[in-house]
Amino acid sequence: MIDKKQSQIWGSHLNKQPNEQNVLFCAGRDVQELPMADHILLPYDIWTNRAHCIMLHKQGIITDEHLQSILAGLNQLEKHVDEGNFLLDPNKEDVHINVESFVTEQQGTDAGGRMHIGRSRNDQSACDMRLYLRSTCLNMFFSVKNMASALLVQAEKNAESVMPGFTHCQPAMVTSWGHWLCAYAQGLCRDLERLSFSLSLINRNPLGAAAAFGTSWPIDRVLTTKLLAFEKIETNTLDCIVARWENEAQLAQAITMLMNHLSIIAQDLIFLSHPYAGMIRIDDDYVTGSSIMPQKKNPDFAEVIKSKASLAQGMLSGLLGIQKGGMSGYNRDSQVSKYLIMDLVRECESAPYILQGVFESLTANTKKMKELSETDFMNSTDIADHLARKLNLPFRECYHLIAQSVKLSAPETTITTPALKQTLEESGYSAEIVDDLTELQNPLKLLDQRQHQGSPSPEQTMLQVKQLNEQLDTLSTPLVDLEKSILEAQESCKNYEV
Repeated sequence: MIDKKQSQIWGSHLNKQPNEQNVLFCAGRDVQELPMADHILLPYDIWTNRAHCIMLHKQGIITDEHLQSILAGLNQLEKHVDEGNFLLDPNKEDVHINVESFVTEQQGTDAGGRMHIGRSRNDQSACDMRLYLRSTCLNMFFSVKNMASALLVQAEKNAESVMPGFTHCQPAMVTSWGHWLCAYAQGLCRDLERLSFSLSLINRNPLGAAAAFGTSWPIDRVLTTKLLAFEKIETNTLDCIVARWENEAQLAQAITMLMNHLSIIAQDLIFLSHPYAGMIRIDDDYVTGSSIMPQKKNPDFAEVIKSKASLAQGMLSGLLGIQKGGMSGYNRDSQVSKYLIMDLVRECESAPYILQGVFESLTANTKKMKELSETDFMNSTDIADHLARKLNLPFRECYHLIAQSVKLSAPETTITTPALKQTLEESGYSAEIVDDLTELQNPLKLLDQRQHQGSPSPEQTMLQVKQLNEQLDTLSTPLVDLEKSILEAQESCKNYEV
């Protein structure tokens, strides 16, 4: 029975409805509108205003009544924003003037007109963007961490799931699906380190720099740093403004490196799930179909991730070039950095979530994996190592002996005992050491011999799972603490009592 309710024309041959987030991820901007860049900054600008005005009050620059009126206006605005009832007025140029105008209209000029004391839109914008970048970086961090954790769950289950390894996209040596998944997780741990490092550079307070040259008002930058949960002050006021492109580029670099990793994973999934390989099956949740071929199950998500990796690289290049050769001080060039980083984030932020779902639901065909790891002479290097140990020969000589054995074994796709014996005898060596190649034809036995750190043996793979999980916990702990500090600071500003 055809499901009349399904929104897409394809998929009636699937066992269940496709994942909605995946469908949207693959459709991209084809059917989705983009929000105003400054609308994204609204929550951060409200927070920046609260912190700045609380500081002005603490410094005796504005009165109790002024602060009460300003905070009441900001609370009213926040309610409208949360309910989706506030739109930015393009005639007011940007989020900062929109917010100030709203408070002024609601609470009067005597209150709203004092909000801009001791600052410029330059440091206000820089502060909003740092809050946005910090939030984005934290979200990316934890989505990548969750994906890595999901990979390690599967790795633990598949430590003994032998499969072919590849070089040049050709059969190479035996490995395991668990070891392969650990490789992904290890790369993602480096991405987490990059995101964490980016966060340490971003999480610094530029508020108080004004237009780059400070202010004559007795502001307290230590207090706003605390109220905004920044780690420390970005001290020099000129550099705070000159560097407005730099934090965007720093985060873009970390995300671009991440997307390159995800694009490699995506290509692996395309190859391994191909019906002619058949080593894994992607769940119906994460496949898409064709408008003409009713049987198709396409890994569109993987192809989209590959293209987004390229897109991210282009946007990073743009960010790196924006301030090149710019004179110290504010230049409007840096305005474009906001659009580039927001577009990059919008395009890439769902990728780890999608891949996490893919890995949590995919099925490994361990029988097919084992069959393929027993063919294409994939144990050749292991047999060469065996000969080198048994005959006390240089590895290179054993390499050539095995190469000749491969030739003599054809059309078989594994090295045969007769072929290896013939090669040894013709080369003047005793063939008695190879009376039985059974142990060397067993993929799992081959993995058991590789006991060095980081190898694909089941024992070492399980050790990697343990170590990588510990690394994930170590990397995550300070960021969990930071998230808590951010929430506390937000609540402190929102519930501030005059």
